Amino acid sequence: MSEEIFDDFGASIEVVDENGEVIEARQEQGQMVDVVDDTVDLDGGDLENIDLQRELRETKERFVRLNADFINFRKRQEREREEHTKYANERLLRDLLPVIDNLERAIESAKKAGEAAAITSGLELVVQEFLRAIKRSGAEPIEAVGKPFDPAIHEALQRVETDAVEPGYVAFEILRGYMLNGRVLRVSLVAVATGPEITSPDVENFDQN
Repeated sequence: MSEEIFDDFGASIEVVDENGEVIEARQEQGQMVDVVDDTVDLDGGDLENIDLQRELRETKERFVRLNADFINFRKRQEREREEHTKYANERLLRDLLPVIDNLERAIESAKKAGEAAAITSGLELVVQEFLRAIKRSGAEPIEAVGKPFDPAIHEALQRVETDAVEPGYVAFEILRGYMLNGRVLRVSLVAVATGPEITSPDVENFDQN
């Protein structure tokens, strides 16, 4: 399905398809006319000769195609610039993620060691500042625990027998993943739940008589 785009003066500028590609471009003043009219009536009937009419029509068609190609090229360039802007900080963000990981590990270690609450609270504030900073660049953590395993954003490092979540769901997170403006910046390393085995102590074996 095509769409005509008009400027403020009612002149048809371009015709685009559903993918945003220009399939025709033209500009007419006043009443809109077909850019490839079969007949062109100039004063005095100068173009009554059919060969001259054909040449003029083909010239118009070439111009329309070239103009459409140029508009498409310009739009592609704009999209590429936008993509570059969105992901320009990707390498820097990748380098920051291990720093955040280490701070989170330090918090866990401090809590287990019974360190003063002021120390852990200070580390947590630093982590939160890092997370806010990367969020401003479009990066956000991936929610994994309790979600269905998705190989596009999760990497399973192990399977665990648990009834805490359904089989095939993420039981716990080993390393947090992140998205950057809808693109995977780093996959989540996870453990995937499996159903309890029949040999487990807490599961009755109904096959036994």
